[in-house]
Amino acid sequence: MQRPIRFIQTAAFTLLAGLSSYAQTTAPNVRFALPERTRLLQGQLIDLVVEVRNAQSVSNLKVTAGSLDLTSKFSAPAKTELDCDTSSDFVLRANLQSIETPGDIPLTVTLTADGATVTDTRILSVREFNLPASQRRNIVLFIGDAMGTSYRDAARLVGRATLDANGKNAFREGFFDDLLEMDKMPVTGMSMTYGSDSIVPDSANTGTAWATGNKSFLNAVNTFTDGTDCRWRFNGLQNASTLGFITDNPRVENLWQYLKRRYQYRTGIVTTAAVTDATPAVEGAYVGFRQARLEIARQFRENPMLGGRPAFDVILGGGTDPFTAAGRPDGRDLIGEFRSLGYRYVTTASELKALNYGQPTIGLFKGSTAPAPNSNGITTASDVNMDVAYDKLGMQRPASEPLANLGTFTDQPMLDLMTGKAIEILSTSFSQSPFILMVEAASIDKQSHPNQAGGTIWDAIEMDKSIGVARSWAAKRGGKDTLIVVTADHDQSMHIIGVSNTPDAEYFNRTKSEKIQYKTAGGDQDFTVYGDSYSNARAGLPFINTSTTASNNGGSAGMPGTFAPVNSAANPASSTYSTYFGSTAYPMDTKTGYPANSGTGLRRLAVGFRTGDHTGSSVPVSAEGPGAYLFTGYMDQSDIFFKMAAALSTDTTDGDRLIDLLQNSKALPRTVGK
Repeated sequence: MQRPIRFIQTAAFTLLAGLSSYAQTTAPNVRFALPERTRLLQGQLIDLVVEVRNAQSVSNLKVTAGSLDLTSKFSAPAKTELDCDTSSDFVLRANLQSIETPGDIPLTVTLTADGATVTDTRILSVREFNLPASQRRNIVLFIGDAMGTSYRDAARLVGRATLDANGKNAFREGFFDDLLEMDKMPVTGMSMTYGSDSIVPDSANTGTAWATGNKSFLNAVNTFTDGTDCRWRFNGLQNASTLGFITDNPRVENLWQYLKRRYQYRTGIVTTAAVTDATPAVEGAYVGFRQARLEIARQFRENPMLGGRPAFDVILGGGTDPFTAAGRPDGRDLIGEFRSLGYRYVTTASELKALNYGQPTIGLFKGSTAPAPNSNGITTASDVNMDVAYDKLGMQRPASEPLANLGTFTDQPMLDLMTGKAIEILSTSFSQSPFILMVEAASIDKQSHPNQAGGTIWDAIEMDKSIGVARSWAAKRGGKDTLIVVTADHDQSMHIIGVSNTPDAEYFNRTKSEKIQYKTAGGDQDFTVYGDSYSNARAGLPFINTSTTASNNGGSAGMPGTFAPVNSAANPASSTYSTYFGSTAYPMDTKTGYPANSGTGLRRLAVGFRTGDHTGSSVPVSAEGPGAYLFTGYMDQSDIFFKMAAALSTDTTDGDRLIDLLQNSKALPRTVGK
């Protein structure tokens, strides 16, 4: 998911203008490199960084957090150059500090700079967290990358509108016989996903929000901005020569390391992306730039919050390369290092399926055939994600989507298998401690960037099956000791626009296409249309709404294509493209348990994309289990961190009883399909 990195170019002027305000102030000044609203759990680790600008000398430092004197924790002033200007500056650091006193704590620095007294203050909001010995609960957090409301709707309209052997549709007259697993969860809210420097975020700063409880900037993994960012953020110099500046940003501990360090929790990540991609990275690494994959992999092995111990007990996903000696400039064999620590290593679905409980596990299911470092020195030449559900199932790709290419990796596990095995290992093996697990369906996003509807929808269905695995496991235990949360990091622009009756002969035909060309003063563009366009209106397609003549577009209404659409006044639902009439209907592949995308009786969902990028729309949050009621209403994404923590540390009995009543009472209305 590289596209958001491009966005930071447009924010360069704004940030540099803000930084220059310090440089233009000739008088010495001091500031904490912390956000205005910094929120922490009791005892959560954070780097306290003091930046002094426009000073030749610094003395008489005093730093307090309420009544706590932190002065002795700080390093001696290190002379440096902040903001890439020519002023004389200093940095003082107190790494990995924590505050045990709950409340709004004033953090104050006072010092003498060139004979003048300067000061800065932040209010740290510290929430109480004490884990009762009798209340050891698990958390499973599901992240559908880019799974906004429309993506959940699409998964339902495809995955739950299936035909039985007699042709009866499970979606009839606007009702479903059976809703998605995530639909059946009793509590739902909405999450705002804005970053500290953007309304359209990426997976790194959104992940930082739910993992640490704090907002950060685009591409940041559990870190805050500082005065050396100008050396790498907007000038294209993200490489080994600037890695020191990329890794010096103030860090804040995530919930995975917090619970492991203080309460011996077991921790895990499962993803269909490379395991060093942004969403899994925020559970185990601390770096200013999400693409520093080699450093992220190293921190998985030697985590800074855990004194160099591994971040996770279970790692399952793609992206073998940065863990291999051939893929790393330092030649470290991180897989071998994990194995020497007692980890099992598996590379196929068959090997994963055969595991029986036992010790910690690392499973990497796809990588390059010949791993190599990238010339930038901070990542590998290729970032290899697992293949999408659509391709692992062996389904035929629509004409406009590239053909599947599994290469030699033909035995990759489905996400539900990975989820089940991760829970099994974490819950029944090497200790009796509770666990926290993140499960990501990554290619909902990765297939949405190129507007590949088939890939993104079937990945959302794959995720829902994984949610079903977790719900079933928790229910068998009585549903009282495991909180399950389902949400997205951000949204993308796919929308539900109708139903398509495009015949298979056109939908899969790669030999027919039409090229649409635009010539503008800003440059020429072109767009190729295939026979599947009636099911997938891509961002570049000049579709004109058929229900209104108010449009800036000229030409015939509807969408261009490679064949003449069929229309029927007598039966509008039989039209090739029907915006409002008819319902989706998918044959069920009984062998795989997934809806098929070809065959007789098929009525495909029609979707449209506005862009190939993220959006700033809010995303759904669903929850089940102890403390689920905390996730109602509108919330900030960073609140998810504190709500998960509160579900672990507080008595949720009364709220849980209310949810049980609402969910199980026969006297209250119940949604059809739940």
